[in-house]
Amino acid sequence: MINFVEAVRKKSAEGLHAPIEAGAHIAIFSQMGNIAYRTKKKLFWDKQKRLFNDKDADKYLSKVYDNGYYLPKV
Repeated sequence: MINFVEAVRKKSAEGLHAPIEAGAHIAIFSQMGNIAYRTKKKLFWDKQKRLFNDKDADKYLSKVYDNGYYLPKV
């Protein structure tokens, strides 16, 4: 974590111990594991649809905002 923060402060990816993409993949896999744990189901990810094979699990992919503010769909 310290290594990443130093790279952000320097505004340079040089000196990172791992590529940023590796950290992104680990974060995604961790979230998928958390969703599987919460649903107590074995899940499969459809990479093209960007959805799980389970509707209950898909509910964890985005938050329902009720304060009038919405994030744009990218």
